Amino acid sequence: MAAPDRARSGYRADIQGLRGFAIVLVVAYHLWTSGRVSGGVDVFLFISAFLMVGSYARKGTAFRLVSFLIQRFRRLVPGAAVVIAVTLFVGWIVLPPTRYGSFLAHGQASLFYYENWQMIADSVDYMAPSASQLNPFQHFWSLSVQGQVFVLLALLFVACSFVERHAGIPVRRTLAAALGLVTVVSFGYATWLVGIDPAVAYLSTWARFWEFSLAGLAALLPAFTLPDAASRALSWLGVGLLTVTGLVLGRGDFPSWAALMPLAAAALVMLGGARADDRWHASWWLTRRPALFVANRAYSLYLWHWPVYAMYAWVMTPPARLDPMGSVIVLALSLLCADLTTRLIERRFQGLLLLGRLRYALAAILTFSMIALAASMGVQALIQRDATATANLPEADRPGGRVLTPGATATPTPARRGIAPGDAAIANDWPTPWPGCVAGDPGLPPNPDSGWCHVFLPEGDVTKTVAVVGDSHAYQWLTALEPLAAEQHWRVIAHVMPACRVGSPSEAAGCPEYGAETIAWLLELHPDYVFSTGSSAQASDPEHDDWGWAAAIAPVAESGVQVVNVRDNPRWGFNMPECIQRYGSLDARCRAPRTEKLLDAWPKGGLETLPNMHYLDFSDWLCPPSPGSECLGVIGNTYVYMDTNHLSRTYVATLVDVFAEAWRTEVGV
Repeated sequence: MAAPDRARSGYRADIQGLRGFAIVLVVAYHLWTSGRVSGGVDVFLFISAFLMVGSYARKGTAFRLVSFLIQRFRRLVPGAAVVIAVTLFVGWIVLPPTRYGSFLAHGQASLFYYENWQMIADSVDYMAPSASQLNPFQHFWSLSVQGQVFVLLALLFVACSFVERHAGIPVRRTLAAALGLVTVVSFGYATWLVGIDPAVAYLSTWARFWEFSLAGLAALLPAFTLPDAASRALSWLGVGLLTVTGLVLGRGDFPSWAALMPLAAAALVMLGGARADDRWHASWWLTRRPALFVANRAYSLYLWHWPVYAMYAWVMTPPARLDPMGSVIVLALSLLCADLTTRLIERRFQGLLLLGRLRYALAAILTFSMIALAASMGVQALIQRDATATANLPEADRPGGRVLTPGATATPTPARRGIAPGDAAIANDWPTPWPGCVAGDPGLPPNPDSGWCHVFLPEGDVTKTVAVVGDSHAYQWLTALEPLAAEQHWRVIAHVMPACRVGSPSEAAGCPEYGAETIAWLLELHPDYVFSTGSSAQASDPEHDDWGWAAAIAPVAESGVQVVNVRDNPRWGFNMPECIQRYGSLDARCRAPRTEKLLDAWPKGGLETLPNMHYLDFSDWLCPPSPGSECLGVIGNTYVYMDTNHLSRTYVATLVDVFAEAWRTEVGV
């Protein structure tokens, strides 16, 4: 949503009041509902496009692209840049280092108006830190969509002006035809995408474009005056529809059919006209002092409320739930910050007459952008300083699993910082990827794109082939397998699918097909070894045998292939590195008795009836037998886990010798 510009022609206080009502709904739904959509953001988009197209229609061929864009972003960028800079600094102090990488990426995406695409990229990247965590910048998705559409609409205005100059077709007629076509195409695309991937549809500029173009069509309607009764009815109907949108369609198909309701509400209020002297008209209430107080701070309040909420939720009440006092604190801080931003930036700074000149307006955009960019670079430098200090620790100070031998005593690290591989780096501490598979290469999976597929080739002649299959819990052991494979001149083909084990009963997209294709590939390839997980640990339920794996792998094992099963590692109901960074590794909240995470004996199930089965159990290096036989988050000054359930590459690297010895003993080479 754009900051209001009273100086332009066509300003209506009732529309400004509607903006204020919409921000109240947005804030309320963000703080007190779980995943419901209020429709307020849709109203913001509608209002901004309505005013923008109306302004252009009045200017016609006098429209100037560069002037328009500079002045438009001059009103948007300063407040947004200040919020981004402050959020970056506070986030560096408040948030756990595991979130720094994503935090910086989203801050920069917000500054340069592509946050919606950054969120889409994160939502489809399994290796990205959890998208379910509160992102202090995620509300910038709508501002990013708005900024992108502003540019596209401005280009459309230029094209329509060109047509009028050279073909004599009036701007309004050309613009109406173009906006009508865009509305139909974009709405159709949104409806299709909602059915395919609703999360992406919600954030997509192309799926949202029709909301702007529809508002533009409303702005092109000829002016008319309604009878008093009809005007009152339309205005109140609009307010009523917007009020109940979240309750009725809060979990509906946005931005498809469900978005029609808040857009219709905004249109009805606008068509109802401005009747600020009529107490029976909704516009009278929308133009009262309390409504306009919020409305005049709507842009700043939208900018501030989400980062304030996200920071407060982490500091005071994780997971993000607000009690009544917390709600008061978040609202008070948000309003205070919004009021200061409005007074100092939107009124005093934006009120400077020299900003009416393009060179100074452009200078203002660049200056505030540089402030936010400097904050981002400063936080990055501080993060890098900590990472370098951790990386420079002597190996003896971060031995990881090397401190453990059977029966040895684990000495957890009491420090909250300086744990390898680093407090920020741990968030993405996956195995170093090998070269990817190429479809059609002999011996490789026929459909490598169905999951992650990588190949390790040793120097010299290949003596044996190892196939790694299953999910990421098999993939995480590649760090330990690679040195053994290099030593023995083995080729390793890792073809895994996140959250999908071979034989799994999961009906997730592509999982059944992956399992069937993998077994067929193994039977054709006939590798020397198949490596996968042979049990399944749970965060809150007992460990069990890996359902479906025994039945699926049976024909492969019976064909003579040696199947190497690794016991699953403990899982947690929280992000382990964040727990340690918050409370310290000695805290009872960041550890658990072994009996709560693993059974006394490996639950092998049907695997015990199959031939050529081998078992690798590293539970003693994750849950040392003494003292207390606890599963730990830090061992030997090294993070054991990178998130809620995956072992860190750094810790697995300290088990290379243990892994190799276990393989030689149990499987042979």
